[in-house]
Amino acid sequence: MTTKPLPHLTPTGTCWCGCATKVGAGSFFAPGHDKVAEAALLAAEYGSSVAHLLHGHGYGPGHSVSARAVAKGVWRKCPSCAYVGAPAGIANRTKKAHPATPVADPT
Repeated sequence: MTTKPLPHLTPTGTCWCGCATKVGAGSFFAPGHDKVAEAALLAAEYGSSVAHLLHGHGYGPGHSVSARAVAKGVWRKCPSCAYVGAPAGIANRTKKAHPATPVADPT
């Protein structure tokens, strides 16, 4: 599998899901329409199957897409457990699943 550079994309003022809704400067999608576009792409190209999507890009049980995201530095491993995810997800998980142990008052 090769890694190709991603092109620079410029918002056009119209929602990219195809609904033709006008969107604000700097936005690609109307609120929630990124998920509409994602679901439509998955349905149109992969029969709504995430397994087929992964397989189509060379991922599966023997080649982890999560491990690839960590290797590329776009995801991280939680320092306290085996969980991997985006940096914001790791920070959120750390607060909820691994709260800091209170330090005893030395007085």
